[in-house]
Parts: sequence; structure tokens; C-alpha cells
Amino acid sequence: MKIKNLLALINNLLSCDVYLVSDAEKDLVSVEEKINPSSLLEEFTADYLSRFILSMKDNTFYELINTLGERLFMFRLYSNTVIIGPYLKRTIDENEIAHRMFKNNIPSQYFNILKSQYFSCAILDSFNIRNVVGSCLAAFYNNDMMSFDFVKTNHFETPSLVSVPEKPDDKLYEHIYRKFEVETDLLYKIEHGLVDDLKASIDQMKSIDIGKGDVEYYSSHPKEAMASLRAMVRVVALRSGLSVVTVDTILSKYTNLMREAKTISESEKLIESFQIEMAKAIQEYLAHVPPCSPFMKKVTEYIILNYNRDLSLTMLASEFKIAPSYLSHIFKREINRGVKEFIEEIRISNACRFIESTDMSIAQVGHTVGYLDNNYFTKVFKKRMKMTPGAYREKCEHL
Repeated sequence: MKIKNLLALINNLLSCDVYLVSDAEKDLVSVEEKINPSSLLEEFTADYLSRFILSMKDNTFYELINTLGERLFMFRLYSNTVIIGPYLKRTIDENEIAHRMFKNNIPSQYFNILKSQYFSCAILDSFNIRNVVGSCLAAFYNNDMMSFDFVKTNHFETPSLVSVPEKPDDKLYEHIYRKFEVETDLLYKIEHGLVDDLKASIDQMKSIDIGKGDVEYYSSHPKEAMASLRAMVRVVALRSGLSVVTVDTILSKYTNLMREAKTISESEKLIESFQIEMAKAIQEYLAHVPPCSPFMKKVTEYIILNYNRDLSLTMLASEFKIAPSYLSHIFKREINRGVKEFIEEIRISNACRFIESTDMSIAQVGHTVGYLDNNYFTKVFKKRMKMTPGAYREKCEHL
């Protein structure tokens, strides 16, 4: 439990992934899947890390830097090994990613994967990491682990700005700049919940002339394509304000479905469905929640995630340790409607979704969204939708 709490604290202070390796053979495979999903980076493979761990000494911090400049911070903790990262020392742009790939002879079809890895990395300095980790170890282990050496293992050489042209001469990279535009447009539509316009961007992404290498990549390696897309979509979804719980629930759902996909065609349909479902979730969120303070975002997020519970102003005030009258005041000021109205709005919105997409009875739908009294559910539904739940189902069936 002490180690678990230690790692959670380090993760919180650094805002960077932290992994505990107890059984190298078993744990490093899982670590590699997260930090090196394409297995492109030799220094971040399970096999390399396993050999590196065997060479590590006690009371020593290690910074392992791969050939593309990504870094891991590692140290022994009794019989375990702690891995922090990957992280970067500074931010980089797409052009520099292309330079690094060009310098290391990495085929251009892997550009999207590497870009998503780079853009998801925290920006950290080893000096700060050593200070944070050292302080945490001292706090948890009564100063028994204060003295640590530091070893840097660098496989990375910074490209010379003089010898490297502004854009790589390799013609395989020419299509990358066009793909930036299409990809940026796609992610913009997801982030802003523009569901109606999204299909056109998805089709454009499929049909764009992205070079022979990438055609093979998207058609032959859909799981790698999905890994790249997941990382980019997660960033824009969280930036939209969508709950991290909602985002990761959708991500987990499609990660599992992709594992079960048997054909390329099935995988491609899942990739498209994933983008549309995330955009719809963002669209629904933005429709209900205007820009508001961080505190109010937590309150509305709590309602959206727990709409089927017995919610009330008093209950929410108790949950967030605030006076009910004050919560009512600031809620109406920031969200432009009362707490009860907002709860009804979220419940009826979800009720409509269940009526449209399931065969549940009206009573079951009401119960699912938090109304145990079917008559009251019908009354609230009619007030908001100007028709009964039954009439709404008939309307949907005729569309």
C-alpha cells in the first residue's frame, strides 16, 4: 500500500505516467504496450528494458533517452523497478518529428503514431524529477533513501539545424503536410461535437492521397491506426471539457472491440464509429454545459455521470460541501438554469437516447434514467419534449 501511495503521489506531482515493475517478464509487456505501442523504438521494448533493468544499481536514478529523444526515468525500489514516462525535455512540432524520423530512417507511414506519442508526453526536466522523487522517497521512507546517484543513458543526438533542411528531401514526406490539414480539420470537428460534418472529414481522411506507405499502413495495420487516433482524440475530447470518465469509458470500449475485430473491414468500421461516438458525447456535453468555472464544471460533470441516482440540490450541496442556497445561486448564474431543471434536462436527454436505440419499455427507460414513478417520468418527459414517451417512440419508428 505504501508503494502504491508513493507512485500515486509522484504521478500527481509530475502529471506523468508511473509504472511499477515487480515481475519484469509479465509487467514490461504491459508497459511496452503503453509507451511503445508500435514497437518502433528499440530502447522502449520489453526486451531492452528487461536487460537494462538487470544492469541497474541500487540507489541510482537513471534517465534513458531513446534515439528519438523520448525519455524514461527509472530507479530500483527494493525488489521492484519504478519507471516514469515517457516524457520530453521540451515541446517539439510536426516538422521536427519528421526531421527525427528522417534522420533515423523511420518510414513515413509511422508518422501519425510517433506524433501521437510525442504530443501525449509530459514536458519535464530530469533535475525536477530527481527533486520530486527524492522528496517523496524521503517522506515515505523516513530519509532512508536520500542519497541517489544519477546516470544518463543517451541514445539520442540532436539533429544539426545547419545540416538538416527545413523539410526532408525524401519524397515520402511530401504528403505529410497535406495530411496535417485533413487531420486537423477532423480533430477540430470532434472537439467541437460537429457530428453532422464529421462523416465528410472521415471520408476525406480515408480517400486522401497519403502515399504508398500510408495506404499500406491504414489498410494493413488498422490497430496501429486506432492507437494513434485514440491518443489524439483523447487530447481534444478532454480539451472540450468532456469528463475524463466518459472519455476513457469510450476509449476502453473501442480498445476491447478492436481486439475482437476479425477483419480489416470490421476494424475500419470500428475506427469510424469511435470517432462519431466521441463527437456525439462532446456534442451532448456542450449542448448542456456552457463555459463555466472549474468548480461548476465538477458539479455539472457529477450530475451528468450520476443522473440516474437520487439527485437533489441538498444532496449535491452536501457532496460538494457548500450551502444549498449558495450552490443554487451560482449554478443558476453560470449554467443559466436551476439545478432541478438541469437534472431533468440530462435525464430526459438520456431517456430519448434509450427510446431511440433500445427496446426497453417506457417504464424501464424511466427507471434507468432515475424516475421510479412512471407517471412522474411521463409528466416530466411531456413537459420537456411536448409529447409523451410513447408518442416519441412512435415518431422515432417512422423516421
